[in-house]
Amino acid sequence: MDKVLRPSRLDTDPSSQDASSYWLYWKKTFENFIATLPSEGLGKYVVLTNFVTPKIYQYIEDVTEYDLAIETLGKLFIKPQNEVYVRHVLATRNQHLS
Repeated sequence: MDKVLRPSRLDTDPSSQDASSYWLYWKKTFENFIATLPSEGLGKYVVLTNFVTPKIYQYIEDVTEYDLAIETLGKLFIKPQNEVYVRHVLATRNQHLS
């Protein structure tokens, strides 16, 4: 059963346009996988390091806790929206009458 839920390795460019959607999907599949593992002696951080590539690991190598590593990766992959641009798009939209 674990092989069915096993996520692929996280190997995407954090600056790509679809990085946030890929990260959210990977995170969910990884959490599902962690939930199925036996809890005795397995650290979540140790399992996490096995499912990221070396280029992604460099962002979390100084972190030793699972929650901090997930938070760091989340900040890396999910970029905040440019508020000025979002307001511009809203102000310049045309209303469609139907």
